[in-house]
Amino acid sequence: MLIFRYLAKEVFITLASLTTILMLIFMSNQFVRYLSRAASGQIPFTIIMKLMMLEMPNLMGLLLPLGFFVALLIAYGRLYADSEMTVLQACGYGPSQLLKHSFIMAFGLFLLVATLMIWASPKIAIERARLLRTSGIQTLIQTVIPGRFTAISGGKQVFYVESMSRDHTRAEHVFLARQVINDNKPQWTIVWADKAFAETESASNEDYLVLLNGNEYEGLPGQANYQVVDFERYQARLPHPKTAVQSDMRTAETSSLLPLLNPDPKKAAELQWRLSVPLMVLTLTLVAVPLSRVNPRSGKFAKLLPAIVLYIVYANFMFIARNWVVAGKVPVWLGMWWIHVVVAAIGLLLVWRNQVKLG
Repeated sequence: MLIFRYLAKEVFITLASLTTILMLIFMSNQFVRYLSRAASGQIPFTIIMKLMMLEMPNLMGLLLPLGFFVALLIAYGRLYADSEMTVLQACGYGPSQLLKHSFIMAFGLFLLVATLMIWASPKIAIERARLLRTSGIQTLIQTVIPGRFTAISGGKQVFYVESMSRDHTRAEHVFLARQVINDNKPQWTIVWADKAFAETESASNEDYLVLLNGNEYEGLPGQANYQVVDFERYQARLPHPKTAVQSDMRTAETSSLLPLLNPDPKKAAELQWRLSVPLMVLTLTLVAVPLSRVNPRSGKFAKLLPAIVLYIVYANFMFIARNWVVAGKVPVWLGMWWIHVVVAAIGLLLVWRNQVKLG
């Protein structure tokens, strides 16, 4: 038990460090993508952090198998390089005990990743889709960049603000132009207001853009016959930039994807994907333990490069196999399972090879 605690401490400290670094890298990349979408007016700036928080659990579920795989290689590789593992073997702690204790740690991580992928992932996908769909008319204000004209509805409506409040909910010096058809002729309604904000009407639950202290100009282009109206408060129900949220299997509850051999290839592929990511923890553990055995003169990182190459091939084939299942190129019963069998076979081969060397 003392040896197990020592090994677990070494592995999980390394795992925490690696996962944190990987999370920062991937989250930074995702943050830049969201900033780009917000700058182009596709999503409001105010929901970027909410979307980032929703990305974290799903991203963690995908990164933990990689982090644990590399953590085993580094932690055990250091023990081999410093001859600590040689001392443990001399005291009767052999490769079989090391593999057993590694799988105990892997099983705990397997349960965590399975919870994230099977239970949390669909709920997060639903919440993310809901957030993008229900940003409401406020999206029109929140996505507008001060000092720049914004066209919506195919250019039939143009919106401009001179300045925005810090929380991006109130605008000042607002210009709004809308094109309408009157007697089969295009007609423009132009509104200028000192201030604007969005509000929801409690009775109808509709979202409105409220303009304060301004003027409305209505007429046909090229004619001097215009109507001018001064107002203190003006409400306009306007369409907002729609964010395309494709309905896919990611928002489906795992129970709705059953049975395992679902005749619907899309459901079968999604279910196999959610089960495959936790399985990676176990198959990669079977590979990492024998692969971490290095010669003290070679250094603790001697096997790291081939291990990373193996993981990249493994992960890419999982994406490819999922697409094959969806496209019907492979039968559902074969699905993504053959990849795990191949990797597990490589792990067993490495275990047998180490036993032969020690024997």
